[in-house]
Amino acid sequence: MTIQSEQIQIAIHDIHQFFTDWIGGRCPGDAKTFQTNALDRISDDLVAIFPAGRRFGKQEFEGYMSSMYGSNPDFRIQIRDIQVTHLTDTMAVVNYEEWQRNAKDSHQCNNGRVTTMVVGEKASGMGVEILQVHETWLPNEIVAEGDFSF
Repeated sequence: MTIQSEQIQIAIHDIHQFFTDWIGGRCPGDAKTFQTNALDRISDDLVAIFPAGRRFGKQEFEGYMSSMYGSNPDFRIQIRDIQVTHLTDTMAVVNYEEWQRNAKDSHQCNNGRVTTMVVGEKASGMGVEILQVHETWLPNEIVAEGDFSF
């Protein structure tokens, strides 16, 4: 299988929609739902870095996110400006903006970040998995003018 740009965009939107639904309590809160919609999409060797520099792997991600189920019904995410910057048959580097509204676990409840994500073809050849994520805060002046009506 060759990774397609459209497949990457769908994967990014799908996992962020799941995060929104999970944190908002708008999906089943069981382990199977979390496994299928989050953990199965993430490499066992995940490296993720939040905007403030907090670094974690898949195991830490699982503990962190599983504990957040239903904790914020008003939380929303909108993904903007996805750009596939490097693409091979089996890997891609992607940049996009992630805008969050009513976030409780961020420095500002309404915020924006630039994300660089590396995805790779799953060993099964069936889809992509997230290998690495690195987020950086958008400048305050951009966030101040941002549209949070999503």
